[in-house]
Amino acid sequence: MKLILIYTLAAGVISAVTAPIPGTSLLLTALEIFMLVHLAKVHGYKLGFKEIGYSAMAIWGLSTLLQDTALEILTFVPVFGWTAEVIVAVLFVFFLGNLANLYFSKSPYAPKA
Repeated sequence: MKLILIYTLAAGVISAVTAPIPGTSLLLTALEIFMLVHLAKVHGYKLGFKEIGYSAMAIWGLSTLLQDTALEILTFVPVFGWTAEVIVAVLFVFFLGNLANLYFSKSPYAPKA
C-alpha cells in the first residue's frame, strides 16, 4: 500500500506541475506502466516485454478514453480545471494501483514461493 501511495503522490505532483500544458497527461500513463511493473516485481512476477507491451497498450487505451480526455478538457478551464485535473490523476493512479495490487497478490497464476 505504501508503494501505491508513493506513486499516487508522484502522479499528483506531475499533474500539478504540468496542469496548464496540454498533452502532458502521457507522462501519467508512463508512471502507471512503471507502477504496474514495480507491483508485479514486488509480488514475484517476472513480466517480459510482451506482457509489458500488452499492459502498456491496455493502460494507454483506458487512460486515453477516461483520464486523458477528462484531463485535456479540464486543462482549458483555468484554476478550477487544473485543480480538478490533479484530483482526477491522483484518483486514477490510486485505484489502478489497488486493482493491480489485488490482482498480483491473489491471482491463481501467481508464482509459488
